[in-house]
Amino acid sequence: MTGAPGFRPWAPRWWPGHLLVLVLLGVAVFLGAWQFDVGQDERDSAARDLTRSDPVALTSVLGPDDPFPGDRVGQPVTVAGTWVPDATVYVSRDAGYWVVTPLTVDGSDAALPVVRGVSDTPDAEPVSGTAEVAGWLQPTEGTGAVDDDPADDVLPQLRVADLVQRVDQDLFSGYVVATEPTAGLAAATLEQLPEAGRLTGARNFFYALEWWIFGAFAVFVWVRYLLDVRQDRARAAGSVGSEA
Repeated sequence: MTGAPGFRPWAPRWWPGHLLVLVLLGVAVFLGAWQFDVGQDERDSAARDLTRSDPVALTSVLGPDDPFPGDRVGQPVTVAGTWVPDATVYVSRDAGYWVVTPLTVDGSDAALPVVRGVSDTPDAEPVSGTAEVAGWLQPTEGTGAVDDDPADDVLPQLRVADLVQRVDQDLFSGYVVATEPTAGLAAATLEQLPEAGRLTGARNFFYALEWWIFGAFAVFVWVRYLLDVRQDRARAAGSVGSEA
């Protein structure tokens, strides 16, 4: 911006404008970061608050043909049914493998995937017969991870579409992480649960984005103004030179 004769963008006459833009940018960055943090806190709070609520019957919040209710992520539920034999899979996790066995829910022909616990290896004692399970309700995952070996029982994510091929009945649109593991397994702790729904805290994220865009726009307008001033002075200097 120093190409125009007599134009110095760092001259004292421009300092108030520079300062104003810096203040606006700082406020926008601060408020954007604050809104972003509020959104993150809302997501964390949504998951924590539901997991601490009283358990309810699974069928009161999710039916066999229902889409997963987005406001029920982490809801404690109770369910009774019969284990589906030879349908156990192992979902890879940072802390070992989730041991997942479908449970045919009493009163329906559909099965609910149940995370029975965590194993260090993709191997666990089989279960059979009837059971009553209490756990946290979760939506099936869709991380996009690729299964390197579709022929084995190890999955990169817990997704209904991957489990449908292994059972002869319909599956619920969610799964349950058991609060009490079956014999020989470690409990799946709260830290191992998936995060709250994707839309939780989305409004605060968009507010944050708006503030950051506002800050960038303020900088753009000021820089554009200075460029216009430089161009006007360059034209004026060129006109004077041509007349001379």
